[in-house]
Amino acid sequence: MKTRTLLSGLACVVIATLHAPVAAETVADYFLALPRQVFHEGTPAELLAIMKRGEGESVVDTKNGFLKLEGDGAQVSLQVALFRYEDKRPLILIAWGELEEPDFTHLTLFEEKEGKLVVARRGIFPVGDSPKLRFELPREGRTVIVRDATGETVSKWTWKGDKFAKE
Repeated sequence: MKTRTLLSGLACVVIATLHAPVAAETVADYFLALPRQVFHEGTPAELLAIMKRGEGESVVDTKNGFLKLEGDGAQVSLQVALFRYEDKRPLILIAWGELEEPDFTHLTLFEEKEGKLVVARRGIFPVGDSPKLRFELPREGRTVIVRDATGETVSKWTWKGDKFAKE
């Protein structure tokens, strides 16, 4: 009888563990998990260290899932925002520009597949890269703003848990 009670208790613990929510990881954790080849100017760890030193207008806001690095001509400027799918999987957006370019004209999306971060299909965010457009990732909220070269808002896209929808 004691054995049956012990086994029943262990079964409950195992089942509860299987259904327990996974501890949330921060945008910095996901940034560090990006493949090393993503950035030519340094590893994610080196770039995050620069952000944490607070050089220029760099920002590390793990509470809101946002990172920003102001490049200095020798390294790229970038913004990083963490979104979550409805099932809690991460979607990481990285807005960046070319070296010596302060604007964020490119957008790359990463999602988790089989424990690794891989490039997500661009259809989730249907606005393509262009030297005529600028991407502004949200430090707060879930809306990405697309601006033209003069800074005028062209469109706004809000994360809906599985894709971005135009406002």
